[in-house]
Amino acid sequence: MGKIIHVELTSAAPLETADFYARAFGWQAEPSPFVPDYLVASAGDGPGIDAAIMSSGYQSQNTIIWIEVDDIEAAIDAVTAAGGSAAGPVQDIPDARVAYVTDPAGVVIGLKQPR
Repeated sequence: MGKIIHVELTSAAPLETADFYARAFGWQAEPSPFVPDYLVASAGDGPGIDAAIMSSGYQSQNTIIWIEVDDIEAAIDAVTAAGGSAAGPVQDIPDARVAYVTDPAGVVIGLKQPR
């Protein structure tokens, strides 16, 4: 079962957006060591999920949910069989394989297969 594990917020000004969430909600954002203009934002201890704030140059949709999957290729196949589509290549990051897909309405969704 795919569960939401992460949320990305896009912004033309990621640092200013991170500052807003820090002042409004106490989020602590740190630059990603892997992706420029991408900040990993911790919402603190306890229940809930963390987020990221990234440049809208990567994706234009304002908010992107991330779903954890066991097999990223099988998940992409299931998305396309259900009427969605792949929205870029599968990429390797240190702890996972990731990809974007879209639902039939064009909503971007991130998929993450942990290593």
